[in-house]
Amino acid sequence: MTPRLLFRLFPLLPAILFALPAFAATGQWAEGEHARMRLVAARPAPGAPFEAAIELELDPGWKTYWRTPGDAGIPPRFDFSASTNAGGATIDYPAPERSDDGFSVSNVYHDRVLLPVRFSLSDPDEPARLVLAADLGVCKDICLPVSLSANLDVSPADAEPRAIATLAEARAALPGPGQTGVFEIEALRQVGGNEKSPEYEVEVAAASPDDSLLFVETPSDWYPATPTLASTGKGTATYRFAIDRKTASGPLAGASIRLTLSSGSAATTRAFTLGSTGAATATP
Repeated sequence: MTPRLLFRLFPLLPAILFALPAFAATGQWAEGEHARMRLVAARPAPGAPFEAAIELELDPGWKTYWRTPGDAGIPPRFDFSASTNAGGATIDYPAPERSDDGFSVSNVYHDRVLLPVRFSLSDPDEPARLVLAADLGVCKDICLPVSLSANLDVSPADAEPRAIATLAEARAALPGPGQTGVFEIEALRQVGGNEKSPEYEVEVAAASPDDSLLFVETPSDWYPATPTLASTGKGTATYRFAIDRKTASGPLAGASIRLTLSSGSAATTRAFTLGSTGAATATP
């Protein structure tokens, strides 16, 4: 390169360098009303899935919603379709809190929440660019729809300790496997009602039943009521809930219900397939 050409390019160098991908494992915060969001990611060991996390922080007193918001609320929408070399995004959720304002019962997060995300890479040897468009409901005395966008470039060599620690924290907060007789969703069965308004009973093992919460997820055109604690024993509890299926398009038999049990920082989840006689079989 001649000195004259170098001199002519020199004013352009800052713009060129700024345009190059910054292969960081922790993204910049995207700011919204009463909430902010960023992406965290780290390249995996050979053969392991590529993992990231959506980190959300909320202003004090404000809340956002679980994937199943409950009686009222806006379910979150996370769209990674504009990403490159990273497809098939699968988002996992920690167990929520329960919010009862006297009119409706919702499943929410306050303060800060991490949502782990798994991707498949088209080419493990090439950088991945994560691009996220998110729509959230953010509520306090009023509810606001909030749209946020975040992106992150991750190279094959990235191994930022802070990001690795954040991803480990995100995975550790997810519901884990149950422990037989100690902390587990043991059984689900229909105990009344009919095809359009079935009633169910759930048996759980929990050291502190009075401090535990049960969350119910059903097909989208079913409307489950909030479970109520029917009885407790030594390390056991029974919950009951009804489902409004008046507008449901499919039958009871063969449908799936997912239950999540939380107690303090511990949580476990289990899916059941409904049978034709009211019995439910735990999904392996």
